[in-house]
Amino acid sequence: MKDKFWFLTKNSLSKKIKNKTFLIVNILLLVALVALINIDKIVLAFGGNFNEVNNIMVVDKTENTYDIFKEVIDSEETIIDTGLKYKVTKIDDEDKAKKDIKKDEDILIIFNEDDENIISVKMITYGYINSNMYQLINTSINASKQILAMEKLNINEEDLAKINNPINIEREYIEEGKNKNEENQELIMSVVTPIVIFPFFMLILLVVQMIGAEINEEKSTRSMEIIISNVSPKVHFFSKILAANLFVIIQALLLFLYSGIGILLRGGSVQTDQINEMVGDITSKVDASGMLSNIINYIPIVLVLMLVTLLGYSLLAGILASMTTNMEDFQQLQTPIMVISLVGFYLSVMSSMFEGSLFIRILSYVPFISAILSPSLLLTGVIGLKDIIISILLMVIVVYLLIKYGLKIYKEGILNYSSNNLWKKMIKALKN
Repeated sequence: MKDKFWFLTKNSLSKKIKNKTFLIVNILLLVALVALINIDKIVLAFGGNFNEVNNIMVVDKTENTYDIFKEVIDSEETIIDTGLKYKVTKIDDEDKAKKDIKKDEDILIIFNEDDENIISVKMITYGYINSNMYQLINTSINASKQILAMEKLNINEEDLAKINNPINIEREYIEEGKNKNEENQELIMSVVTPIVIFPFFMLILLVVQMIGAEINEEKSTRSMEIIISNVSPKVHFFSKILAANLFVIIQALLLFLYSGIGILLRGGSVQTDQINEMVGDITSKVDASGMLSNIINYIPIVLVLMLVTLLGYSLLAGILASMTTNMEDFQQLQTPIMVISLVGFYLSVMSSMFEGSLFIRILSYVPFISAILSPSLLLTGVIGLKDIIISILLMVIVVYLLIKYGLKIYKEGILNYSSNNLWKKMIKALKN
């Protein structure tokens, strides 16, 4: 019987992986992810109006604003790395400069003295200009004004840095177990949702759809009768569950691989350096708050909860699929599953807005929702290790009940080709 189980599992997994659709979809996913990560380079490679050289003409009616502006705009472009092309020139004749404005890339900037605001600026263009170009000019003008103000008011850079530096508020908590920095909690929440919760939510949708589609395919082609005549419904059921879960895990690993390839292809660009700096900043802040060690300790227990929950969703999907004869009927039955997972997803996103909510904490114990909701609450300190263990135990109980009673429904429905009275058939199977 074990040989038959592993044969069915291997056959089911092999059928998914060796399918032409799987190959085509993964090629498209690889291309899409690499393109998305490198979208700016692709846009620049095809060219366009942004490749035109922007002719920035400056009429300076002040003492030395032009020199400062020229130095600042060159340094700003190096920092932003927008790939813009421009040439900055000083013009004495304003009327002649206006006549030279004949296309969108021609820009005239006039600096005037202003007693109240240090300088006043007028920009004359032919029409709309590139938004990145406008942002670069705007940033450079404001930075130039700051330098002029420092010179006029005799303020050195050190004094200006002291004025602009934000105040570091030192926090002290009387209650034990609280994190030292509340801002770090919001920082972690912005990372947890896209990296942990959303991918897990997508895995749930994928495994539910896959199990339902495969079981309905075997029923619609009548191959189910041949399979069940050689193996028990129990063996068939668990082979489908195992194969589907292995497939989604493989697919998830492939997606991470594709993302890694896309990041590597970016090379040492400024954007990649900024991403590395951001990741390093997040890690250092979390480490300083003392949360990093807790996160590392919690990872294994959270993974256990997620795996048990994924198994629960798989069992539920297989049971419901056995009672249907086509994907249309299964789509109706899987709606409650989607609603449950969506509730967990949206609550995990909103949990930081309702810190200390008793309702959300209670839902963190509810099977099927707990694995989606618990990581957010765990990292913000709302729940602890004991709460996760309780959630795992409750989910294990649900999995046991699904196996014990769900198999009865599966045995009854797997060879039933009637699409009428689905819920009555399920209740009848449980009674029998």
